[in-house]
Amino acid sequence: MDFYKNLFLRGIKMKKYLITIFLSMILLTGCNFNQEEVVHSIDLDGIDTIYIDHGSENVHLISVEQSNLEVLHSNKNIDVSEKANEVSISMEKRIFNIGPKINLNNQLIVKISKDFTGKVIINGTSGNVTSEDLETTNIEVNEKSGNVTLDFKDFHSDVNITTSSGNVVVSLNTIQPDIELQTKTASGLQTITVPIDIEKQNDKSIEGKANEGIYFIGIKTASGNISIR
Repeated sequence: MDFYKNLFLRGIKMKKYLITIFLSMILLTGCNFNQEEVVHSIDLDGIDTIYIDHGSENVHLISVEQSNLEVLHSNKNIDVSEKANEVSISMEKRIFNIGPKINLNNQLIVKISKDFTGKVIINGTSGNVTSEDLETTNIEVNEKSGNVTLDFKDFHSDVNITTSSGNVVVSLNTIQPDIELQTKTASGLQTITVPIDIEKQNDKSIEGKANEGIYFIGIKTASGNISIR
């Protein structure tokens, strides 16, 4: 009798052990871990437009002292293609995703030469857009619910940002900016701390100009807050 009882108990323990292993494998399949970074390097000679489609991933832009464009991400498939005078960067979508998706703060990092004089176009859904020492000459960001935070080092860029519900913060880091500014939001708050001459202002929009207005900054949100500083 004890023999069959022990055999039965061993069977239960083995079953629990196998279930634990199986669940662990499923969980690992649905997770993203900070493994060795995947790197793509592209020569920007002759390129005038960089497209970045980051979907729901966070994307971080860095202006660097190098000639090539670098794309980095951990444990992700990144589709990087070059056609004529354009470079396209996009996150490959999984057809099947077994197990829960756990975000471990991975982000798509794009290093752009500070000497690049073309246009950067960014499209996303719920991922956030951030930057570091940004020195673009023309940047366009289109987001649905992601927040956009652009931090310029030496501001000399046209900027166009559109979001549905994400907040927008643009730091010019310039004492006397040379800009033409247009902001519009349906229900968000607007905070403008850079010195500009206000030409038009109401609860939903602000238009103004600083110095000659060489660079255009246009920001439009549905319910997100807008901050220019």
